[in-house]
Amino acid sequence: MKPLKIYYPHKPYSITQKWGNPNSMYKDAGFSFTRHNGVDANTTRLDWQGKIVSEYPVFCPVENFTVHTVDFNPKGGGNELWLVSNEPLIIGDRECHAYIPIAHAKKVLVKAGDKPALGELITIADNTGFSTGVHTHMGLYRTKYNGMRITNYYDVNDANGSFDPALFFTGEYAVDKASLPTLVKSGLRYYNYLLTGS
Repeated sequence: MKPLKIYYPHKPYSITQKWGNPNSMYKDAGFSFTRHNGVDANTTRLDWQGKIVSEYPVFCPVENFTVHTVDFNPKGGGNELWLVSNEPLIIGDRECHAYIPIAHAKKVLVKAGDKPALGELITIADNTGFSTGVHTHMGLYRTKYNGMRITNYYDVNDANGSFDPALFFTGEYAVDKASLPTLVKSGLRYYNYLLTGS
């Protein structure tokens, strides 16, 4: 049984809100949780006119995972995808499956059922959904998975039952760990996005 390893999904990676931070905005918005249920990282940059833009490519931060769902949640993660581990992992003190959302994307570039390689381009960052600025949100849930659906969540807490993904960061960038074929595939996918928007 392998331990979970999470690589930074984009480069650079600068955390703007940690997991578990109390945030009164959640209560004001009607959510049942009061603490941040993931890790936010800045994806803001300025164009040549000083205008804020976000075209950050976001890469698959884990290996041996499947895209479980792709969705648009206007009151939550906006354009988001959820990755689930293909096999059980050791996460903290538990053997379980990892369920990882990547949220607030401008565009999701993969579909449910895809098995992206480590470092493969999966989204373009933005601030869709319940978001106060351009960033990428990544969460972690310890679950039981039967190969088709999530059957159990193991944690109950004020961070929406989540677990801190930062505990499993390797300190390395996913794109730097990508194989040459993965880099070529990602490059073609990115240029297709730039040319066609899809």
